[in-house]
Amino acid sequence: MENASTGQRSSSCSQETSEQKHCWVCFGTDDDDYESSRDWVSPCKCRGSTRWVHQDCVQRWVDEKLKENLSVKAHCPQCHTQYIIVYDEVNYFVRILNKLDKTANQLCPFLAAGVVVSTLYWSAASYGAITMMQVMGEREAITMMENTDSCMLLLVLPSIPLSLILGKTINWEETLLLFVQRFTSQLPLLRTIMPSFLCEPVNNSTSTVQFNSVVNPTTTLCAALLLPTTATVVGNLLFDNSSYSYLQKTLLGGLVYIAVKGVFRIYQRQHNIIKERTRKVVDYPETDTEENN
Repeated sequence: MENASTGQRSSSCSQETSEQKHCWVCFGTDDDDYESSRDWVSPCKCRGSTRWVHQDCVQRWVDEKLKENLSVKAHCPQCHTQYIIVYDEVNYFVRILNKLDKTANQLCPFLAAGVVVSTLYWSAASYGAITMMQVMGEREAITMMENTDSCMLLLVLPSIPLSLILGKTINWEETLLLFVQRFTSQLPLLRTIMPSFLCEPVNNSTSTVQFNSVVNPTTTLCAALLLPTTATVVGNLLFDNSSYSYLQKTLLGGLVYIAVKGVFRIYQRQHNIIKERTRKVVDYPETDTEENN
């Protein structure tokens, strides 16, 4: 029995020794003449001829993987064993430089975020100051800012564009349109004045889709930031000869602009709803070829 077991071990060892190496990257074998000088490595748990790979081939393969994503660890594509990669130790000065680079890479995202936030803050503060001078008049605005506490001013000025943007997100036109539609359905007099509301909805989904329209962020942002300028222009055009102050003219101009724009938007959306309610699917037109057949 001992001789039999010894024979089996010797045969398995000889089979393992005589196993032909096969590189799974370049498909070269150890029988090739030009492969004799190349180093082989078995970096994973795979068994058989495909467990072997050239050192330079696997190095190129690892480089390609790390080029795609540096945070991904290189591993065998078959058995998914993570490769054990070692490096020659560098001197003390290079280690310090490597640590400095690693620290800089970790801190730079926070520094970049701080720069972006501070840029947005000072841009908002500058916009707030310009808006105050535009709405109140240059002299009145400068006088008020000089008499206001600096800490309070640093909080108030950036809040001006933020308030304009948040105010623009309130869709009062849709709410008013829904209210008018429900109110006119109960009063025959208003239904006579507004004949467009006589068209009843075919289904509720059409009306819901119309009211829940997608809001364009860039359009909302631009409309909100341009509102003070528009209000100033409208106020100067309509109330230039009146005895109102600069601030009063701007406020009145803004109210007139918002009201007129809201009326036009309600009129437009109401008729778009009526258009959607008339939607229907028609028969597909038959071609001459189909008729001949």
